[in-house]
Amino acid sequence: MKTFRDFSLVLSVLFLLNYSLSYGQNGANGPADTINMEQVVVTATRTDSRVANIPMRIHTLTSAALSTMPAISTDEVLKYTPGMNINRSFGVLSAKATVTMRGLSSKEQGRVLVLMDGIPLNKSDGGSVDWNMIDPYSIERIEITKGAGSAIYGGSAMGGIINIITQKPVNKFNLNASLDYGTYNTAGAKVNVSGRLSNSFYYAVNTFYRQSDGYITQPESEIRENPYIVKSNMQEAGINVRTGITLKGNNNLEAIFKYYNDQRGTGEKVYQPEGNTTDHDSWGAILNYAGNIGELRIKSSAYALTEDYKKVNEYRKDDYTWYNVLSTRSDYGWLNSATYQKGKNLLTAGIDFKLGGVDGEDIYITSTDVVYNLGKMFTYAFFLQDELTLTDKIRIIAGIRYDNATFFDGAFYITQPTSETDFMAEYQVPDMGRKNWSAISPRLSLQYRINENTRLYGMVSRGFRPSELEYLCRSGRIKGGFKIASPDLKPEYLTNFEAGIDFVPVHDLNVNLSAYYSIGKDFQYYVSNGQVIDMGFGERPIFIRDNIAKVTISGVEAEFKYQLFSGLQLTGVYAWAQSKILDYHANADTINLTGKFFTDVPEHIASLGGRYINRFVNASLYVRYTGSMFVNDRNIVDEIIGKEKYPAYTTVDLKLWKDVKRFRVSLGVQNLFDVDYYDSKFNVGPGRYIYGTLEYKIAIR
Repeated sequence: MKTFRDFSLVLSVLFLLNYSLSYGQNGANGPADTINMEQVVVTATRTDSRVANIPMRIHTLTSAALSTMPAISTDEVLKYTPGMNINRSFGVLSAKATVTMRGLSSKEQGRVLVLMDGIPLNKSDGGSVDWNMIDPYSIERIEITKGAGSAIYGGSAMGGIINIITQKPVNKFNLNASLDYGTYNTAGAKVNVSGRLSNSFYYAVNTFYRQSDGYITQPESEIRENPYIVKSNMQEAGINVRTGITLKGNNNLEAIFKYYNDQRGTGEKVYQPEGNTTDHDSWGAILNYAGNIGELRIKSSAYALTEDYKKVNEYRKDDYTWYNVLSTRSDYGWLNSATYQKGKNLLTAGIDFKLGGVDGEDIYITSTDVVYNLGKMFTYAFFLQDELTLTDKIRIIAGIRYDNATFFDGAFYITQPTSETDFMAEYQVPDMGRKNWSAISPRLSLQYRINENTRLYGMVSRGFRPSELEYLCRSGRIKGGFKIASPDLKPEYLTNFEAGIDFVPVHDLNVNLSAYYSIGKDFQYYVSNGQVIDMGFGERPIFIRDNIAKVTISGVEAEFKYQLFSGLQLTGVYAWAQSKILDYHANADTINLTGKFFTDVPEHIASLGGRYINRFVNASLYVRYTGSMFVNDRNIVDEIIGKEKYPAYTTVDLKLWKDVKRFRVSLGVQNLFDVDYYDSKFNVGPGRYIYGTLEYKIAIR
């Protein structure tokens, strides 16, 4: 009943916006927020192609649309796109967020590739992406490509690709500055300056800062038992600098520098000044070249990304324990492609090199223990793609890629051990040896345009992913238990079959439908071995990262966009996904999971929203339903939350804004009805979050 009332209220508000504000419309259609068939995108093919020419499911979000959404972080704007599974348990205070799609678990980011201007942001250690360091104000658009994209991007592109395209200066001078304030005494500021000193040289500097007093995230039961509970607070800052020069012959050279630093409290303090905290110090340098050599269009990018992850862990049970986690995660790469037009064929070929590494230590201050985890992964790849336009109605894209990955210098061991680390001593592997894997990833897609307003497409593609270093070379605590390093873990594969249709049944109503069926082989998954371990605060289950022989993922996605009248746009999305283990050859150390469903995958996700642009007060309103999902691999009642599934919940988000000359004043409310929802440890979400923003813009053309 509560879900029904929430949907009813949303529809009522949209109805009132329609009739009570209609006399104030100014003829604006509002910013398009999903598919514009004439728009040029680069992610799906690594070439500049119109959406209308790409036989696969693509969504685009423009900067104009992003500015109207009731979202604070970049990942949050994606939750109104079909089938996107967003995990940001504590809102703006979250130290980690994940975005997945197509029936893949929200426990890990590594199966969905996230790019920024074509540069991969997924870390080789764990596959995670630090969404907090991405400034929404610097974004020109976001391109989302659904389905396995390993044929041109390799590992991590199992379920799809999210490419965040940042703004390149076009005016002589631009200034965008803002101040914002919200619930939990959350305050922030942003200043973005960009421009062109001549027709050839351009620059952009984006800076931001935010802090929050936070709130107590732990459930009442834990607060009563633990006297050291405090608020989980936050402080972060970042800067991005971009410079470039355009030379003769449409050649462009560009350099980008990034820095980000944060500190987030995790809600417990015994003796340390800030208590338990996580800290990310991130640096990045990127060099890009794009130009023409004869009839070839060349793109080349070199990058170096480093994150120093620091975590303070202190707790008092029978005695006091304090240890610090220091982990340096580095990723380097060189990505190259060349495109050549030959008649009806657009040929693209490329070669990529990537090197990732982790150098981690758990340093115990209250004892002598030091726990090390080390490892490196080197990958090289070749790919070839042909975009063939047979007729105005028929278009084919075929591609194939070869990847070769080598894992080396892997180790997990303890020096000067004491009773603090006895529980993990037997899992040491000082030398994990050298492992090598290779894979061929093909893709074939076909599009048929029935008429100007209707198209059909079909696609078969294969995804490939070697394991991340986190799973190969680290044993330690994870959600709900203890994990064991798996240096012999094999790569996983996902073959995706997909079909879709886009059509316009009536004027100003766009409808998109997709259905897919994916078969996974050697799927990497944490499974229980049926044993428990005492890590100093009670017994917890032991998990092993293992290869599942066969899994299947079935899904349907639907979206509509309707321009009800000038200025008022309605959007609705629905996604159904079912992810199941069909065959798992359990051994003596694991439990048979054949027939079980994936954890952290909601079967149903739906959202309904509207945006009204007028001369008085603009408004956007979105309601999102997230269905129930299994908590653990065995699909049984979980000890912590007392249920086998996380319960379904519905949230409503609202944003109001007004433009006055060069100023914009906005008010946003996330989770309007203050709905309770919880993470895997039964920690509570932030509830209703209210924020206001004052923004100033100036542009000199």
